[in-house]
Amino acid sequence: MISVVIPVYNVAPYIDECLDSVVKQSYGNWECILVDDGSTDGSAEKCDDWAAREPRVRVEHQSNKGVSAARNRGIDLAQGESLVFIDSDDRVGKTYLQELVDAPKADVVVSGVVQELMDGTSQRLVPLCDKTFTFTADCVVDYVELNRRFLFYAPYSKLYNLSIVRKCDIHFPTECSYGEDLLFNLDYQEHVRTISQVASANYYYRRGNDTLSTRVRPNQVRQDYEQWRRLRDFHERHGLWLKPAKEMLYERLWGIVYDGIFSVGTSNKEVLSIPEIRELRAYRHVFHCSEWIKWCILYRLAFVFRKHGR
Repeated sequence: MISVVIPVYNVAPYIDECLDSVVKQSYGNWECILVDDGSTDGSAEKCDDWAAREPRVRVEHQSNKGVSAARNRGIDLAQGESLVFIDSDDRVGKTYLQELVDAPKADVVVSGVVQELMDGTSQRLVPLCDKTFTFTADCVVDYVELNRRFLFYAPYSKLYNLSIVRKCDIHFPTECSYGEDLLFNLDYQEHVRTISQVASANYYYRRGNDTLSTRVRPNQVRQDYEQWRRLRDFHERHGLWLKPAKEMLYERLWGIVYDGIFSVGTSNKEVLSIPEIRELRAYRHVFHCSEWIKWCILYRLAFVFRKHGR
């Protein structure tokens, strides 16, 4: 059985569509655990209504503790062999669970995502092909490709082994306000030996203009850099710090530095104090921007960018 965990907080306009997509799954051996995180907009009552008419749906109400605590509560209540997360303002295609179950057995199954934007456009992030591989240096290209598509960042579009989560006591860090999804996935991947990827996208992620990913965060550069360091450390410890991974992560670091330089309220001196900037010289080719900007970054000329209003 698959345990589907859905954290719920003030999503009354979307929760019915989300749960309708779960109930209509072609794969029927599932339970759905709704964790209402102190909703005040009628979402909690909608959850209760769904549980009353669908025996596979159950609801846990708690005071507002944040999405990580809500997901953790769902993990604790799960009774299945596998674990799937869905966000309560998203939806899934009819064959979503079936495709995850039908993939070759592995410690984690990864499928694609359709990002639906507020302007009506969408973007598909999908694995290159159906494939199962062992999590070793020999398959670093496959692993890097999944990360290039950001398919190992969020908890959705994946099938986790609940016994691994329980045995290794893996939970979402409740002290984080940003990046807790990535940290959960990295903690889980510490115990992964096999990965199956499914070249389809049946998870529909609603990307609104007010999402965290589109807002400037306090200490944004520091948080992004700390996550980058965590990713690098993970690759190094697992023998994955090879050319494909280096090119991907140094491209990310270029982006972090570039965005930091041109972000309002960010100290250029702090951005350019990142130690690994010296390592970017060998990876100028992986990031596209003006050469004079790269040159100023590499030589840490923070004063130059003050001409642009900083």
